[in-house]
Amino acid sequence: MPKSNHPTRSRRSFLTLAAAAGSAALVGLRPGAASAQANPAAHVSVNDPLAKSLGYAEDGTKVDKAKFPTYKAGQKCGNCRFYQGAAGQPSGPCQIFGNMQVNANGWCISFNAKT
Repeated sequence: MPKSNHPTRSRRSFLTLAAAAGSAALVGLRPGAASAQANPAAHVSVNDPLAKSLGYAEDGTKVDKAKFPTYKAGQKCGNCRFYQGAAGQPSGPCQIFGNMQVNANGWCISFNAKT
């Protein structure tokens, strides 16, 4: 059998690429993602599976600190880098939740302070 001019990929690199592509597809196909883009005013429900998995709370001061020890006082969606709402607004879109609205005083485990 003649050799191909294309470099062969190892099984590990193929699986890594497949896992990354699959993850990206799942994020894009998350239930509610299409409706969030069609209706950016939709609010994230604390009962949404993604919200539950990330410990989203409408009021960051009521986060279960035993369950989410990474929570620190003062952390809230309004000062997170993923929050896209205007300063002073009660809610705004969040990149983590497909640009659905989150409470500016909310919190989730994906919190990352704006720099």
